[in-house]
Amino acid sequence: MLSSFLFQNVMKKIIAGLCGILLLGSCSNASYTIDPNAQLSKEKQAQFKYEIVRYFEKLPSEKVRHETKFDTIYNSYYQQKAKEAHLLFYYKAPDSSEYFAITKLAPSLTIKRVATLGKLKKDKKGTITFYEEAARTWKMVEPELHKKTEVLFMDYIQGEDLSPYFTKNSGEDFYIEFPDDHTFYNTQTRKWETKSAL
Repeated sequence: MLSSFLFQNVMKKIIAGLCGILLLGSCSNASYTIDPNAQLSKEKQAQFKYEIVRYFEKLPSEKVRHETKFDTIYNSYYQQKAKEAHLLFYYKAPDSSEYFAITKLAPSLTIKRVATLGKLKKDKKGTITFYEEAARTWKMVEPELHKKTEVLFMDYIQGEDLSPYFTKNSGEDFYIEFPDDHTFYNTQTRKWETKSAL
């Protein structure tokens, strides 16, 4: 009788402890609000996309160089590209770093998109002082892209290593196309570059 009573008390404590751990874990995840609509108005989202569109989008033509892509004659091209882009996830860190996952249409026979994950910092005047693209995904259909990008984004904003999702490490499950062994993001030039052969 007594042993049964003790067993029940022990089990209650174990269950209560497990519930506490689960609750703590869910609260921890809940502290990251990554839905752009919960943080930025539609106007602010449009402004944010236009601020970074010249970095994540391709150049208007083969004649345009990265050094001249900010010329005002290309404004209409980039305005249209910013409208077509989807700000999938957004997170503003305590240090004011802004993390983002943004998608754009990819060349494909069916509708597919690629996502770019990155972060930036601005000065008091709103000028971007630091810009980085941490990863660019393979092109995927929307549901798959949303699901996989969310996994990557949560790891990214928590400072986790994204290399397990690189193509050479992810097996048959494709996540990240860049970076790879040959391509990296240069934060100085703010573009993807290829490593020089030794």
